[in-house]
Amino acid sequence: MTNKVIRKPLKFANPDGPTDELPVKAKSAAPINVAEIPFNPNLKTVLYLVRDKGGCGFYRCAQPASYLRLRGLMNTIVDFKTTTPEHILKADIVVLQESGSNTSVEAMNFALQNNKPVLIETDDFMHKVSPHNEGGYGAWNPGTLFIHRFSAQIMRATGMTVSTNQLAREYFPYNPKIYVLPNSFNENSLTIQQTKKSDGLVRIGWAGGNAHLDDLKMISKVIEKIVRDFKGKVKFETMGMIKPELKGAFDNLEEFHDVCPKCGYQGESITWTGESLDNYPVVLASHGWDIALAPVINESFGNCKSDIKLKEYSAIGYPIVASKVVPYEEAKEDGCRVLLAKTFDEWYNNIKELIEKPELREEIRKHNKQWVAGKWIGENIKLYAEAYQQIIADHAQALKKG
Repeated sequence: MTNKVIRKPLKFANPDGPTDELPVKAKSAAPINVAEIPFNPNLKTVLYLVRDKGGCGFYRCAQPASYLRLRGLMNTIVDFKTTTPEHILKADIVVLQESGSNTSVEAMNFALQNNKPVLIETDDFMHKVSPHNEGGYGAWNPGTLFIHRFSAQIMRATGMTVSTNQLAREYFPYNPKIYVLPNSFNENSLTIQQTKKSDGLVRIGWAGGNAHLDDLKMISKVIEKIVRDFKGKVKFETMGMIKPELKGAFDNLEEFHDVCPKCGYQGESITWTGESLDNYPVVLASHGWDIALAPVINESFGNCKSDIKLKEYSAIGYPIVASKVVPYEEAKEDGCRVLLAKTFDEWYNNIKELIEKPELREEIRKHNKQWVAGKWIGENIKLYAEAYQQIIADHAQALKKG
């Protein structure tokens, strides 16, 4: 590679342009704008090129970037969708979550031409996105250029960062230098008191985005049977998908958003819309669920997902019934008390047991609060710094060798 600085201008596909404003929410404080923390010339700098402003972009890039700077571990720059030559030249390492696009290829080319190590960051097995994934399949199906560019970028990259061991195993044939950096929450955002309801109903809930219809269809008949068998004592709730997006799942449950003033009837189900990242933890806790569900179809895409849903539910205090898939089996081995299910009967019996045993729910709630306590971003951020600094050092050594 040449040491010559390439000053080819990068295209800006994003009208907002680049930004390094990284808000970190504290429980009782205004957002901290870490852009106000001055760069430390004695620290290395990491540039993140972020794909989205949702949970994936936040948990995998923006939040780690904030903590790296807040803890004085590294300088950070976060750009959305696109970047500038100045930011790439300022960085010691470039992390591309935005990948597969022409803009990301151009940014990667510029970085490599200027001897910057480049990491591809992914939280999903992009080569196996389901056709029913409304948020991803349009871009990541085999008929588009995105997946082919993405594959080429992985093979050219200095390395990869992923969220799970299974994802690392799947991408090892593309690039053997892979670092597993677990998904983590900010402790202040999720140490929230769960709202307890006093109407005698047992509430079963699920929370997630609009890419999970297949997962919900898998347990739809189980939930319908549970609700009917318990004859008005159980209510099912979803949060994050609007009613039309749930077509084909829970269609036989009667939705009711009120309470009958005469008989107290509250219906069989409620569909709650999604919330912003800022409000999500408080709203999730306010639903006061007695049981939370984490269904994931047992196939390659689902087995590469992380255990972040179990951490989320556990931090709030919700006992969990989840699919018997790799990330949740590994979480159970790690100490999470989660009831795993694969068949109709396993789902039904596990949910039924938790409905009938409130003392078991409380026991699990307390246990999982302790389990999740050591898994916050504050404890895990050193893993990010160590990985980035090791890659920078290895890259510098390789350049010396020619």
